[in-house]
Amino acid sequence: MTTDCEDSSRMNGKIIIVTHKDYAMPKDDVYLPISVGAEAGLIQHFQADNTGINISSKNKTYCELTAIYWAWKNLDLDSFDYIGVAHYRRHFTNHIHANHIDQAVSGKILEDIFSEEPPGTVLVTPKRTYISSLQNHYIQSSKGYVEIHRKDIQRLRNAIHICSPEYDASADRVLKGHSAHMLNMFIMRSEDFSAYCKWLFPVIDTVVSMSGDREDQRRYAGALSEFCLDIWLTQRRCPVKEMKLLETEKPSFFKKAFNAIKRRFL
Repeated sequence: MTTDCEDSSRMNGKIIIVTHKDYAMPKDDVYLPISVGAEAGLIQHFQADNTGINISSKNKTYCELTAIYWAWKNLDLDSFDYIGVAHYRRHFTNHIHANHIDQAVSGKILEDIFSEEPPGTVLVTPKRTYISSLQNHYIQSSKGYVEIHRKDIQRLRNAIHICSPEYDASADRVLKGHSAHMLNMFIMRSEDFSAYCKWLFPVIDTVVSMSGDREDQRRYAGALSEFCLDIWLTQRRCPVKEMKLLETEKPSFFKKAFNAIKRRFL
């Protein structure tokens, strides 16, 4: 099978860490913590997302996308082989049952991984599987918001069709599927990162432009963007490698199970 993605070997990378609070961070130089929503006066001793070319003021709706946008527009992407995205309490790791920040994947380990994987491999989170389709899981995710979330999904589909109609079939396949790589976390070669952002942000901006009547104007753009990574990967036929996930504030199994049942039946 052919792929549009090419070699992402030999290795000088940067992984941005999206954060809205002071938090313990990995010590490896590969990591760059970015304080999001810095327009709202959040912490300043990490790199702020309101410098240079930015959309920091949109953080309440765009969530981690404001950090991704900052990296796209302000990092010297030509100087990096790969760019990644992690969160202050979620990181990629190669350890089983990792529970400490020092177990976040290192730049040296990433170099080894990329040297062993097929050209153009994108590192992603473990796939999450849902009882219902991905779009129905989102639609049912909050009681009282079913119709609003239904509109969100249709607007996402419409925005993809407007911006890149060739992605329609991939969007349908992903949204009607029962699994996805969530959390807006990935590590990919810098050229692919630039291409992904060039595709992603017009889609999300179009969704937002359609959503002026939305009752709840918080966080939906960031939530919908989580589906876009798999849509983009599916369309471009990029090979993926699922990494283990380090969560320093991992929710309990019982809480996850209860929320899944509530979404399905309540």
